[in-house]
Amino acid sequence: MTNTLHNKNDGGERGSWSFRNYVGILLLLGIMYLSVGVNAQYVHTQGTQIVDESNNPLYFRGINLGNWLLWEGYLMMGDYNFRTHTQFFNGVKDAFGGNLTQAIEFEHQWRLNYVNEQAIIDLKNQGFNSVRIPFHFNLFWDYNSSSPSNRGFQYLDQVINYCRNNGMYVLLDMHAAPGYQNPGDHSDNGNSNSSQPRSSVTFWDGNNVNIASQVWQHIANYYKNEPVVWGYDLINEPVPQPGREYELLPSLITMRNAIRQVDNNHIIVAEGSWWGSDMQKLDWQDGQVQSNSGVNSRWDNNLVYQTHHYSNDVSALNGRKSLTDRLGVPLILGEYGENSNSILREMTDWCINNNVGYFPWSFKKMYHDKCIWTINPNSGYI
Repeated sequence: MTNTLHNKNDGGERGSWSFRNYVGILLLLGIMYLSVGVNAQYVHTQGTQIVDESNNPLYFRGINLGNWLLWEGYLMMGDYNFRTHTQFFNGVKDAFGGNLTQAIEFEHQWRLNYVNEQAIIDLKNQGFNSVRIPFHFNLFWDYNSSSPSNRGFQYLDQVINYCRNNGMYVLLDMHAAPGYQNPGDHSDNGNSNSSQPRSSVTFWDGNNVNIASQVWQHIANYYKNEPVVWGYDLINEPVPQPGREYELLPSLITMRNAIRQVDNNHIIVAEGSWWGSDMQKLDWQDGQVQSNSGVNSRWDNNLVYQTHHYSNDVSALNGRKSLTDRLGVPLILGEYGENSNSILREMTDWCINNNVGYFPWSFKKMYHDKCIWTINPNSGYI
């Protein structure tokens, strides 16, 4: 979850010459080929329009399933400043007297029961036709063997089946990536805190992008023939360290390439830099992007760009829509909320009027009025 301070533009950074050369070599080797044969049985793009399996325009009226596969202090309302999934898990373990087995079972039962079929039926009856599922990469990665894991499929399969039964689509969102793609608690960034230092972001260091790519390839290979899944949202709200913003697009391409080795059926979804608000870093026609990243052409022909917006200034979305229109890429608003009801109405109307699919955040939250379902905690809740 983000707040209004995330919606700032922090541009003007430059990548290194050696990094640009590296990307250029990848381009020359043809890694970024565009021969994606989109199967008509799957949701896909046509210009700036998302279309369904029959090539009919598809407008997403979606919602986020936050706090299901990735706990957030914000949604739990137990700590307004900073509390990660891992910190919550350790708190559960402490509540069980340090019993790790019981804590793991609690987490497992939460994930089995937090989203049931009745919830999907109710969302469908309220007019939603898609859900965005935030997940933690470690559900699909085993650090002991340094290889992909199947652990998370039991949870995704269950809700995908619910959505299939009720005519809903699914967008998969890597909300917590290896090495932390942003300094927020919702990336499970254990090295960060309430002041959110960008120095804690290490996704673009070491082997983390490669691990994320292997995870996505594993997920894509599993769901390559699943039409209920409409897209892969590569990383949520990226916030690279200062001066490294132009490493974002090449890293997205690396993940895209891993997916395309096994799956040409599904849409690739890419979010802007600076918590999803800075779309310039994804603009392959922009001179700064070209010179700092080595990317100067469209990098997939089944591509959607996603932005997030928690500011009251709805008009700020106009420039992002103009950019994606120029690139010939559909735009969706993957997260918004936490405003007055009038602003929420204005933002939703903006999406409707501009053919932008929308996914408000989030469907459940403790003690809150900007969600569909809430619970008022008692005095024992901390």
